[in-house]
Amino acid sequence: MAPLDINELHSAIRHSDPVMIRKAIAVVGKNLDDLELRQIPEVVEVMASLFYIDLGDKPEFNPVIEETVSVIAAIGEPAIPTLMWLLGESDYKANLMLARTLGKIGPPAYGPLKDMFYFPTTPWHRSLAMFGLAKMHEAALMEVLPDTVTALEDSDREIRDTAARTIGRIIDSFKPGQLPRDIVDLAFERLLRRFRDQSAVVRSKAVRSIGKMARNNYLDSDKLEVAVESIKGLLGMDESEPDPFYLVRNEAEEALRHLEAVLAK
Repeated sequence: MAPLDINELHSAIRHSDPVMIRKAIAVVGKNLDDLELRQIPEVVEVMASLFYIDLGDKPEFNPVIEETVSVIAAIGEPAIPTLMWLLGESDYKANLMLARTLGKIGPPAYGPLKDMFYFPTTPWHRSLAMFGLAKMHEAALMEVLPDTVTALEDSDREIRDTAARTIGRIIDSFKPGQLPRDIVDLAFERLLRRFRDQSAVVRSKAVRSIGKMARNNYLDSDKLEVAVESIKGLLGMDESEPDPFYLVRNEAEEALRHLEAVLAK
């Protein structure tokens, strides 16, 4: 069997034509069985170079990026070493897509991402590992839940932000009773503390996750009342000043609707 001819892929990337690139990516995707192991690092690196594209400036590349993620993920476990190596070499935009791709690969990427989560070379790498794990299967989420709750207290803003978002993802993935009660209670307490976080983004994610806890019936009546009081504070519905950021107030309004709907039952 002859190795896959990847010259078309190289040519398409150099010309920066989204139509040509989509065609070349599709050829790789349809012929993965012809891709030799020795070709995989080069093919993954070339395709992953598309993750550097600023989609705000070039929205026509959105379908290209989505298809690239799918094709690299379809390569599966052999793509993981190159993706993990690139995580240490890429910029913010690319790293998010790399972590997302690893999450989409699923179980084979769990070990490397978990190692990065527990032994990061930088705080940002730990945040990326959480981001990738949050895209993965439920067993991975359950295993990292205690340390994700701990990460809510981290000194790094990105880690606190990702932890708050990941807890919401975990709450959406499990029914009450499936997660350890003590860890859920601790998550609730620490999310409430993040309502006073210096970062508006962290505050908004914490509020959203509290809303998910209510919507998914994780909160008893006492916790619902505490959450309602805290969220009303963010909205200036007591004697305090409302949160100055619209992002936080918008999430607070939505979370309050969930909380009040549960209390009304």
